[in-house]
Amino acid sequence: MKSIFFLSAILLTIGYQNSAAQNPLSQNTQVEINSGWVTPFLQSGSELMRAEGLRNNGQSYFAGSEGNRRQVGDYSGLSGFSFGIGFYKPVRWAKGLMLGAVVRNSQTGSEPEEGGYEEGYFFNFLTAGAAAKYYPFEANNVFLLADLGLGAVFTKNRFLNESNEQEFFHQFGIGSSGSIGVGYAFTPFSNKEKALELRVIYQQLSTRVEVNGIGDDQWQFGALNVGTAIVF
Repeated sequence: MKSIFFLSAILLTIGYQNSAAQNPLSQNTQVEINSGWVTPFLQSGSELMRAEGLRNNGQSYFAGSEGNRRQVGDYSGLSGFSFGIGFYKPVRWAKGLMLGAVVRNSQTGSEPEEGGYEEGYFFNFLTAGAAAKYYPFEANNVFLLADLGLGAVFTKNRFLNESNEQEFFHQFGIGSSGSIGVGYAFTPFSNKEKALELRVIYQQLSTRVEVNGIGDDQWQFGALNVGTAIVF
């Protein structure tokens, strides 16, 4: 998370110092609708990593009274899709720099080979925060992105209990989030204030989750988001 803050500060500093770059796309307020493919990278957290270990071993999340778990097969890697909205306004004292806000909702999950609908894991997260967008070149539509704010995580384990009944175990946490990214804007429309963007974004979240038997469980995870945005 510290690296996200550091790189975001660099982005803002560059925007302030470089007064020569004035890309036309940076001169008007932007509203964006974004979407992408996302895959999370689980890093730390007692319950977060314990559950991942069970999936890596092909075991059910549910343990019987004697602690036994049934084998459900290998889980696929976590992946899914993200959707979001954002807006940016030009900063007049720093040409090429825009400031605003962005919200992203990511829905990911995986299922084992043999478990079918009976078993599954869903890992969803939401971020919202202040954002910066910077066009470093006047005649090239490459741009940099960064945001800092709040992050929330929602997980669901789906399994069969001892009575062979379907059950779900949910967990929720909230904390901080940040991201950095790079992209390129295409302007194929007659209105040159509109654009179609391709971007790659790395997100980092740190959330506190209340877990039975553990208490405050600090979860940290990253996510790679590759997607597009329509800007108007």
